[in-house]
Amino acid sequence: MAEYLYCIINRTKLNGFPEEGIEGGRPYALPYHDLCAIASEVPLKDYEPTDDNVARHKDVELCLLKEHTVLPVAFGMVFRTKGILVNTMRNVYPILKRSLRLIDNKIELGVKVVAPKEGKDVKEDIPLDTGIPQEMTQAVKEEDFAVLDRIVVEVRRGELFSDRLLYNKSFLVDKRDIEKFSEEVERLGQKYKECKIKYSGPWPPYNFVDIRIMGRRR
Repeated sequence: MAEYLYCIINRTKLNGFPEEGIEGGRPYALPYHDLCAIASEVPLKDYEPTDDNVARHKDVELCLLKEHTVLPVAFGMVFRTKGILVNTMRNVYPILKRSLRLIDNKIELGVKVVAPKEGKDVKEDIPLDTGIPQEMTQAVKEEDFAVLDRIVVEVRRGELFSDRLLYNKSFLVDKRDIEKFSEEVERLGQKYKECKIKYSGPWPPYNFVDIRIMGRRR
């Protein structure tokens, strides 16, 4: 058996601990100094990012996010033994600490604005690979959405991968500001009723930290 790594948290009393992870393994906390690696025992192999595997990985992180600051780890990090995992944490300890300080008491929220398909009700859950009415191409004014940037700690602009995707950003938000941020998103939704605003989260800060500690098959 090997150890599959989900995320890193500060060493503290664990609340709301998840019961099942990859391959049905029960997640546990492996401490190192003032940190804990959240891992579970799995067969030693490469794990494909199937829908089920990715969902189980994210479910563990989301369960912990309710009570803890979660430093997400890239999918598929597997260590041959607990000793190797602890030794790896020792080697990258300064990076882990710095990353946790950056995201302490913060979560990620996402906002997308999708133009409706011509002739369709905006409330439909419409796919993004269909056409966009010509008059909608300039529908979203950046200055209207700038209020969101002013509330948050950091912003990442996402790719506009469809003609109908007019706005796509991820936000690193202090937990104390979630309600204020949500109110502004709701206000923008009222102003842009002709569009569909997709508001997602809270998530671990996937777009603001990238921890790849070379665990696969170590």
